[in-house]
Amino acid sequence: MASLIKTSAGETPGRAIQFTHPDGKRRTITLGRVGLEPARKVKTKVEALLSCLITNSTPDAEVSAWLAGLSDTMHGKLAAVRLIPPREPRPVAPTLGTWLDKYIGQRTGLKPASRKSIMRTGYYLKEHFGADVGIDQVTANGAADWRAGLLARELSEATVRLHCRNAKAIFNEAVERELIDANPFRKLVSSAIAAARDRYVTPGEAETILQNCPNSQWRTLFALARLAGLRVPSETHILTWADVDWDRGRLSVYSPKTERYEKHRRRNVPVVPELMAILQDAFDAAEPGEERIVRLSRNNLHRTMHAILKRAEIAPWDNCFQALRRSRETEWSLTFPQHAVSAWLGHSEQISRDHYLQVPEEIFDRAAGLHGDSSDPNTSGSAAKSAAANSRIGSQGRATGENAQDVSYHEKPTNTGSNAENGTAPPGTRTPDPLIKSQLLCQLS
Repeated sequence: MASLIKTSAGETPGRAIQFTHPDGKRRTITLGRVGLEPARKVKTKVEALLSCLITNSTPDAEVSAWLAGLSDTMHGKLAAVRLIPPREPRPVAPTLGTWLDKYIGQRTGLKPASRKSIMRTGYYLKEHFGADVGIDQVTANGAADWRAGLLARELSEATVRLHCRNAKAIFNEAVERELIDANPFRKLVSSAIAAARDRYVTPGEAETILQNCPNSQWRTLFALARLAGLRVPSETHILTWADVDWDRGRLSVYSPKTERYEKHRRRNVPVVPELMAILQDAFDAAEPGEERIVRLSRNNLHRTMHAILKRAEIAPWDNCFQALRRSRETEWSLTFPQHAVSAWLGHSEQISRDHYLQVPEEIFDRAAGLHGDSSDPNTSGSAAKSAAANSRIGSQGRATGENAQDVSYHEKPTNTGSNAENGTAPPGTRTPDPLIKSQLLCQLS
């Protein structure tokens, strides 16, 4: 059906394919200077396309994939001899600034923190490449320089990798829409690693911080983060009294971060005795009909927390609430199976190993036999401090005994479990409270 011939243009020999089109005209496809075997493969594909024209059928998957991988030049040669229709012209690649606005605007399902992260990545991209550069003009070399520039800002490796992942996602979408041929960021190292945050908040420090909290609301917030490992404020601020199972000592925690997964919308978290005492105090202090446990404003939580640490004469640390979660998981992992601890914290065991578990000093001391039996996690010096802290904190609460039944404002709520069964989030409306909105920072300064 087709013939492979040699051509000669001046002193440059080449090859070509000749065939008779179904319209009766003899046509030629020049291949240029190529080897015999590659030329024969093209001839085979041309014959397959001729068969499709004659039988009015579509090319098979192999030929279709071959056509999709052809350069615009070769594809144009086949179209010129009427073997295939011409390619649709590629859309003009937008500028970086336009594409970023469009990409972020169409990601309507993003959590606020994720949207903020991508917007920050966009800022770094525009700062380096310029908002007016076409996205098809961004090269792999330029992407590598961009990553080096982020490191030069003294951003942590974990943060740089996060921005590289965001950049990959932004440009992958452009590839999917055929605005660009390849992702210039595809080879950048971007796998997630644990950030360099090894702050472990000891039970003794936790007791000191609790004693310096300005009111019951702040004691409750701190305790939920340090003693139950809840996320602040996404989980703590939507927790209701109906989520407390007083009899079985559990919290039913709704997680906005994982709500898109039906099985992970809610999790049960054990309530340790010292937390139970603090919750009892907060319940006794609550107004009749108040549903939410924590009524603090979400604004300036870190600033106020740092002020509390200053008053407790403890040096502040970054990501103060995240450190409390990590400290809780590290402590629990010394006693309980890791799969259970990870389930209580609301993430996988892999995430626990990579981002949460730490090696506090008490582990070294116990291994060295400095505090009793090195094989028993309950004999460490920190465990002794924790027991003492529990007794002191517990003496302030009214979670057990006759006092637990003496509720001055209203009856203790029963946990119906309705929220856990229907998988819906509890009400999260903010209730103005002039007592909570008092000038805490002035009190703590």
